[in-house]
Amino acid sequence: MTTPRPTPRPVEPGHWRRYVVMWIALAWLLAAFVVMIVEGARPGALVIASELVVLGFVRAVTRSPGPYGITSRSRAFDVAVLMLSGIGIGTLALIASGLDPL
Repeated sequence: MTTPRPTPRPVEPGHWRRYVVMWIALAWLLAAFVVMIVEGARPGALVIASELVVLGFVRAVTRSPGPYGITSRSRAFDVAVLMLSGIGIGTLALIASGLDPL
């Protein structure tokens, strides 16, 4: 008795491009942690905030289904969450007391 083989799924052209944003976002996050260690908490938080704003912009301008790793709900929801969290983290990083000075 032989085991039936699954039929391969067709691969859409350019499917690898959906994963590029995820790897860039991961590298940017690792760079933010390096900045936090080297420069301090405030510059690292600003790097993370800028990443979230840029990812929100990328999600806003890309076609459906959107980049893998930053697409979870509707386009409007994803953009709103990414942009607002980036602006919020950036604002808190700038006004928080007790962090290292700029």
